[in-house]
Amino acid sequence: MKVNVRDLYGKALAELGDSDKDVVVLDADLSGSTKTAVFGKKYPDRFFNMGICEQDMVATAAGLASCGKHPFVSTFCAFVPGRSFDQIRMCIAYPNLNVNLVSTHGGISVGKDGASHHANEDLAMMRTLPNMQIYVPSDPVSTYATIHHIYNEEGPSYVRLFRDSVEQIYDPNEDFNAGKSHVLREGEDVTIFTCGYSTHDALKAASKLKQDNISAQVIDMQVLRPFDEKTIVAAAKRCGRIITVEDHSVYCGMGGRVCEYLSSAYPTRISRLGVRSFTESGSPKDLYIKYGISSNAIVKKAKELVK
Repeated sequence: MKVNVRDLYGKALAELGDSDKDVVVLDADLSGSTKTAVFGKKYPDRFFNMGICEQDMVATAAGLASCGKHPFVSTFCAFVPGRSFDQIRMCIAYPNLNVNLVSTHGGISVGKDGASHHANEDLAMMRTLPNMQIYVPSDPVSTYATIHHIYNEEGPSYVRLFRDSVEQIYDPNEDFNAGKSHVLREGEDVTIFTCGYSTHDALKAASKLKQDNISAQVIDMQVLRPFDEKTIVAAAKRCGRIITVEDHSVYCGMGGRVCEYLSSAYPTRISRLGVRSFTESGSPKDLYIKYGISSNAIVKKAKELVK
C-alpha cells in the first residue's frame, strides 16, 4: 500500500506539539499540501500562516528560535530555500539557530506543476551552508523518524520531502536510525547510491539487473550532512563501480558529495545520473525517463560500468 510521506510529517509534527509547548510551526499559505495544517488545527495558537512571504517566514522563525521557541518551517522546496536563501544563510545558518526547515515537493517528481516548481537545485544550495544538517528521506517510515530526529538535534536542519505517495521501504516495527545511510540491498558488482524518491527506482533497477546476473548494492544516502563516510568507502572498496542517482541536478547534489569525498579518500569509477537542464511539465514517470533517472536508465548505466 502506498502512503504519502507528507502525511507522516504532519503526524510527527502533531506529536511533537503534544510533548513540547515550545514547538511552533510556520507555513507560507500551503499548509494543506505540506500537511502542517494537522498541527495548525490542533494548536492554532502556535501555528502561523505567513502568506506568500517566504523570506519573512524564515526571518520570523529565526526570531522565534532566538527567544527559546522550536520552529518548524514549511513550504515547497522551490520557495525554501529557492526564494529565501539569503535569509536562511544570514538569519539561521550563520547564528546556528535551532530552526528546522522541512520543504516538500522536491525535484521533478513534482510532475505536472511544471518547471517553475521543479526544485532541482535546493540540495546544492543548502550544502554550501556551514552548520546546516541535510536529510532526504525515501519513505514514510524514514520521514517520520527523521522529523523526530531533527527535533532532538541542535542547530539548523533542512529536510527535503517529495509529492507522490510511495511504498514503504523500511519496516515500521523496527527502529530506524535517521542519522545514517542504509544498505537496502547487498551486491558485489556495482553500488547504486540514491536518496529520496529516486530510491524506489534504484531498487527496481537492482531487481532488473539481478535477472541479467549483475549483483547491485543499493544504499539509501538519506543524510547528506552529517555525511556517512564509512559507508561510502566500504561500498567503493567492495564493488569498485558506483552509480549515483538523484531527483536533483547532477551538479552539487548527493552525487557530487559522493564524488568529492571519494576523490581523496578512495578514488573509484563513478557515473552520476541526475537532471542536467531545466525541465518541463509531465508525469513523474515520463519525466524520469526523459531526464535519464528512471530504473531503466540506471540499468543501462550499470551494464556499461560492469562491461
